[in-house]
Amino acid sequence: MADVMLRDVRAVFKEDSDPAAVIFGQTAPKEEESDLVGQANYRDGQVYAIDGVDLDIKDGESIAILGPSGCGKSTMLRVIAGLIMLETPNSGTIQYGEENWTELNAKDRRVGIVFQNYALYPHMHSKKNLGFFFKMHKREEEVDERVEIVSKMMGVGFDQLLDRRPKALSGGQQQRVAIARCIVRDPTVFLFDEPLSNLDAKLRTRTRVEIKRLLRRFKITTVYVTHDQTEAQAMGDRIAVMQAGKIQQLGTYREIYDDPVNMFVASFVGAPPMNLIPGKAENGGVRLDGQFVDLRNDALGGVEGQDVHLGIRPESVLLSPHQVEGSMPVQVYWVENHFSEQRKEVTLDFGGTRVICKRPLEEEWDRNTTAYATIPVEESYVFGSDERRIV
Repeated sequence: MADVMLRDVRAVFKEDSDPAAVIFGQTAPKEEESDLVGQANYRDGQVYAIDGVDLDIKDGESIAILGPSGCGKSTMLRVIAGLIMLETPNSGTIQYGEENWTELNAKDRRVGIVFQNYALYPHMHSKKNLGFFFKMHKREEEVDERVEIVSKMMGVGFDQLLDRRPKALSGGQQQRVAIARCIVRDPTVFLFDEPLSNLDAKLRTRTRVEIKRLLRRFKITTVYVTHDQTEAQAMGDRIAVMQAGKIQQLGTYREIYDDPVNMFVASFVGAPPMNLIPGKAENGGVRLDGQFVDLRNDALGGVEGQDVHLGIRPESVLLSPHQVEGSMPVQVYWVENHFSEQRKEVTLDFGGTRVICKRPLEEEWDRNTTAYATIPVEESYVFGSDERRIV
């Protein structure tokens, strides 16, 4: 067991090709390319699916790579796996402890991968899917013992899946077999590429718990790719938030939620995300649509008169039916009840900007009426014109 270290990693594709197609060894006409190119970081006629990434993953740690479609998170996973090599035009290094993986083939890296689409051999029973690696490496005598051990690890009822082909299994059962096939090889690193995306909500929750239980048991280094922040929060000891081929921020969910480094992270992490209200820096505060929020912060002196965004989390916005000191009049645009969470979301029209606030379920708010919002100074954020956080 050892740390995994990525240094200055770049994965580059031609601008007229589809990164998703390249990754899977396919070709795609330009008019049929996926939306990945449009969201990637591209310049000089090339798409930088990963653009100068440094990442240290500690021995036994679970890292969740979180980001929107096309940000480069799956490409990062494939670089670690050796499915994309860091050779020209790609560059960088990848290290596993003292072992240099940069030029090592995928088959020699001893990683276990679980894909979104299960990737099981359709003509083989589950047991043969689990034992295929050992058959290819002429180690068939190990199959029975290893399958028996993994079946016990996978929990009640798994042994009943061993004599069934993938088409006779539900989506959740196929994913359990795919995870078992990963475990049976006794890998040095687990890689999960959005493994729960094809499952319904109830099964996704149950399978997530099962994966986390297995990871805690094995204490093996894990990289878990997802666009779902609930999954990232549940599966990752730390979370790497990605956008346009770069890691924007790395930390625990709480650290990222409380202390976002830029507007992208602030608007991507959180449900609902942080409210971002355009304004101008003025006298240590922010002028918003004729209203002034006095933050009493000298850091804003350096951007006096410049365009900024005031950020406030939905749970931090205070709302009253009457004018109170420091409050601003707003229009109630929409009200949505969330009974399972015992709260409601009230959407406000703040000079053309939609602002969401969380309120207790028992409160009554009517659409198209005037309410009064207060933005607490100590819970406010300010982002500059370059989208970096100032306050």
